[in-house]
Amino acid sequence: MKVLPRREEWLLLLLAVACLGLAWVFAKMGSEVLEGELLTMDRVVQQWVAHHRSPLAHGFFRVITFLGAKEVLAPIGALVGWRLFRGTTGLMTLLVFAALAAGEFVALLKRSFHVARPAGGIIAGLGYSFPSGHATGSTAIAIVVAYVSIRQRAHARVIVPICALIAFLVGFSRVYLDVHWASDVIGGWLVGAAFGAGCCALYELLHRRAEVCRKNEAVI
Repeated sequence: MKVLPRREEWLLLLLAVACLGLAWVFAKMGSEVLEGELLTMDRVVQQWVAHHRSPLAHGFFRVITFLGAKEVLAPIGALVGWRLFRGTTGLMTLLVFAALAAGEFVALLKRSFHVARPAGGIIAGLGYSFPSGHATGSTAIAIVVAYVSIRQRAHARVIVPICALIAFLVGFSRVYLDVHWASDVIGGWLVGAAFGAGCCALYELLHRRAEVCRKNEAVI
């Protein structure tokens, strides 16, 4: 029976620990949100943003925020997997899964926490607020893309900071547009990071399977 090389075993263990650790931090934060302990922070951030709005920035963040929608993330993820990494069907499917599954998972969390949105989100007729689905999805995809770029040595020095910047801007856009509280976005980043770590573990398993198949074909 074949076993994973020691390096891949440690990578899988690290990813699993990261996923569980981030999930635990999110659970602790969720309890604080339900107890109203982060309400002061949310109000302070909301007021600060309100005093620093401008037409130009508003237009910019209205565009950026769409990068966090699962309907946009899924095709972007597939395109990145195909063009940037010359990915297999497995990698492209994983990126699409990360976008869509993260969005569905957040929808379940929102119905569990029942946190009302700020004024802008209420006026827009949006649903519950915590955690932010846009922050979750963009973070999950950003982590998977950054991780794959490192593993494949594919322009990681450029891709990793770009992924981090996009995840940050998408999250901040939700607060700037007054459709989410700051705690919603932080919670979304945590869930997205946990989800992304789990998808990176799946990538390792897919990568190992592909290597085994190639070796078997070479032997034949």
